[in-house]
Amino acid sequence: MVLKSRKYFLLSALLVTFLLSSCSGNEKTVDNYYLSLSGESENWKVDAYEIMSTSEAFKVGNGNLIMKKNNEYSSDFFSVEVNAVIEGEETTIQKRSVSGSETDITQTSIGTVEGSALHDENGEIISPENISDIYMIIKWREDSDTRKESIDLLNKDGFLE
Repeated sequence: MVLKSRKYFLLSALLVTFLLSSCSGNEKTVDNYYLSLSGESENWKVDAYEIMSTSEAFKVGNGNLIMKKNNEYSSDFFSVEVNAVIEGEETTIQKRSVSGSETDITQTSIGTVEGSALHDENGEIISPENISDIYMIIKWREDSDTRKESIDLLNKDGFLE
């Protein structure tokens, strides 16, 4: 019995040694990032706005935008723009607007935009460390006036304080 367990132990040790020695040290690092962001302003609340970045793609959206004080509100103009400050440079990462006939804007799905991966000037994938601010600008028509509010989704300055 002792001989049998010693044999299994030696076989296991040999297998582990083989597996560890087959690692070449040339492994490629894969950077995938996922953020789920939320925020609110006086009249609006956004939940689950997603940012996904891989070496192949950059995908944003899937969030829900909710008007806080109304159960039903129709407008003939509505616009959502999401901006990110990446390495000190402001970039629009998503934009959507609806105009024309009256539409209920109290609960809106933001939709999704997908494109190729974002890279910095050195060819490296943009990571959360490169982003200092992400915010959403919402515009809508109320009576004859166009209203505008901004929602901070990510602000590293305020986060790190």
